[in-house]
Amino acid sequence: PMSNATMLYAGGHCHAPSCISIELWKNDTGTPELLCRQASKYGQGHVQGDKFDELGYIVLPPCLWGDDDGLRPSFVLPPDTPLVSIKRNNNTHAGHYGEMASWQMRGVDFPHP
Repeated sequence: PMSNATMLYAGGHCHAPSCISIELWKNDTGTPELLCRQASKYGQGHVQGDKFDELGYIVLPPCLWGDDDGLRPSFVLPPDTPLVSIKRNNNTHAGHYGEMASWQMRGVDFPHP
């Protein structure tokens, strides 16, 4: 569980190329609520427009919250909020590169004004 945190960043970590997606759910009412879903994004090779769009590279873009343009509004996790993580994986033809999943999160420990 997490307590009294205003969420700013959540980044799931799982190993490519077999990681399809990773989700973070809040489950304080018995009906899970999706907080963050990250899906693997494959580079297309359009590096002239985006220097990070390298052909064949895989990224899991993080979930970001805040007051800046383009971000979803931040929110406060109530005391002792239970969280659930679901990782989807495909190892049919990709080989075995280690099975694991974890979250790195950033927030502030006081409510958003």
